[in-house]
Amino acid sequence: MWAMLTGDWWTAWVLDPATIAIVAGLVALYLRGVARRQARGVDRPRQRRAFLTGAGVVLVAHLGPPAAYATVLFWPHMVQHLLLLLVAAPLLAAGAPTVTVRAALPPAGRRVLARLSRRSHRLRRAIGDPPPLVLATVVHIAVVWVWHFPPAYDAAVASPALHLVEHATFLAAAVWFWAEVWATARRHRRQQALATLCLGAMIVQGGVLGALLTFAGRSLFEVYGGGGGLTALEDQQLAGALMWVPPGFVYASIAVRRFIAWMHQADAEQRAREARALARRG
Repeated sequence: MWAMLTGDWWTAWVLDPATIAIVAGLVALYLRGVARRQARGVDRPRQRRAFLTGAGVVLVAHLGPPAAYATVLFWPHMVQHLLLLLVAAPLLAAGAPTVTVRAALPPAGRRVLARLSRRSHRLRRAIGDPPPLVLATVVHIAVVWVWHFPPAYDAAVASPALHLVEHATFLAAAVWFWAEVWATARRHRRQQALATLCLGAMIVQGGVLGALLTFAGRSLFEVYGGGGGLTALEDQQLAGALMWVPPGFVYASIAVRRFIAWMHQADAEQRAREARALARRG
């Protein structure tokens, strides 16, 4: 990856052939699945637009100004992470990638996915069969914290290949999390309550990690020495604030919607019970 600086920071872009190739391959596979689903009479234009927009955001995150300065300053790297976790991931998840990509695969590929699915179900049962949303939340939080452990973070910034792995695991865990959150909109009210709690957990973990970076009192990462008028500590504090505040607003807004849906469903169920009781008495 190399920067092609052409002036001010907003015109700084990078060329990342690996990311371009991976995203192009996934989009081609997705569109193949879309074509096969359309041939079966299933067409979801909104899902398609969401997925393609999410893929575009991934490219912006890896080719745009945040990527150009991610190895020099902490806060642009954090912007990169926010684009992936809070913009690209929910859009990709809204595009129903699993069912669409499955449709694109040959029979042998679908059989492999089926075997993997059965093994994952057995693993879930072995650990107590937690709800998928809870498991996705735990994995998402673990991935975020592991990669922000200073030695792991420094190593990822120093190695383009490891940096790509870092972002791939970020995105995969976040897409899984958002897919489970979106699925709760069509499920029982208990799932709405669970989504509210899991989104609350995301607010807390982001706040704790952001506060640790903001109030650490010293720079925790060797790869960053400051720049752009900021000391290394000020750069870290700005990155911590970015991790803390914007995600909190995003998760809270969705949590409020899930909480309202939970209350509406509970009210509807109560009204239905009362109507049945009146009908029996009548």
